[in-house]
Amino acid sequence: MTGSRPLVSVICPTYNRSEAIVRTLDSVRNQSVTDWELLVMSDGSTDDTEDWVRAAAHQDRRIRLVRTARHGHPSGPRNEGLALARGAYIAYIDHDDVWRENHLAVVLSLFEEGGELVATGFECRNRNDEVTSVSDAFGLCWHPELQVLGPVFEPSRVAHRAGLAERVGGWRAGYGLEDWDLWLRLADAGSVFTTAQDRTTELFDDPGTRRFATPLRHRLPVASFDDPRHAQAVLRELQDGRHEAAFRAAAAADTRAWFARLRTTAEFSTPRGWDTDLDAKLDAAITKAAADAPSPWPDLVLVPEKGRFVVAQRLWCSTAEHAARVVELTHRTQRAQFALVEEIVRETTGSPAVPAGSGAR
Repeated sequence: MTGSRPLVSVICPTYNRSEAIVRTLDSVRNQSVTDWELLVMSDGSTDDTEDWVRAAAHQDRRIRLVRTARHGHPSGPRNEGLALARGAYIAYIDHDDVWRENHLAVVLSLFEEGGELVATGFECRNRNDEVTSVSDAFGLCWHPELQVLGPVFEPSRVAHRAGLAERVGGWRAGYGLEDWDLWLRLADAGSVFTTAQDRTTELFDDPGTRRFATPLRHRLPVASFDDPRHAQAVLRELQDGRHEAAFRAAAAADTRAWFARLRTTAEFSTPRGWDTDLDAKLDAAITKAAADAPSPWPDLVLVPEKGRFVVAQRLWCSTAEHAARVVELTHRTQRAQFALVEEIVRETTGSPAVPAGSGAR
């Protein structure tokens, strides 16, 4: 490796990936942009992963193996990688993902257009190399409120200007969703995502990955009852498929109203090249998203709480503080859906539900 400063520092945390990591390393080596360094941060690997990385580094001096103490979580290795990175820009790649050869070129073009925190499109593939999902332009729209409610943009799709992550405390360890946590803290600090529709990343989609093992520890209260029989009856009714069409229509109405408001703010952004005929594009995308979404209330549970019985939706976020924000924003932006819940409660129990409140657990 030369002493000159590379344009991009790529950080790849790994643990016991063995020969399979070569495909990820090769995807970086095959980039059309060549001015990069790749820091492979081995989290105390105990297999032959490091031997494969050393072999790649011997062939390509831009690759550097760094062994860390065992963290058991990718945040620690990523932070150590940030401390060693010399590039003007930081890009991430997970050890089971790959980049297409234009990834860094697209990323750098977004920086050249003024971006400081950028993301690209994706294609998900399973163990059989079958495509399981792909990104669309609607999913690349961004606003701080969208960042609160959704775990958008996996690390392999994201890059930022050097120093940006450290200014908000870097990567945090936890039981999952550390990328969502960092992007949210960056948004709170005023950073805005700039995105491109180009599907430059191939993400590994498998139930064995950490993302699928994230425990759902927090809840969104939907309705609260004094009588457990009423709570059980409403839970069954909300899970009944005969209400699905009404909930999808309510979700589409809520989303249209929400996006109409978001569009009036300076923070709202759309992926590059998607700003013409935006009203029609958003309307079509919202209609499709409502039709394609999973069944409403997919993770409803009934929990006793302070002498009451709460029907609640389990939340996929990592901290109680974040969960409280999700609850507040959800109740504020999904009014048609909660009005439908109230209607179902009245029809089922003969009386209104006790307000569930805005707290989260």
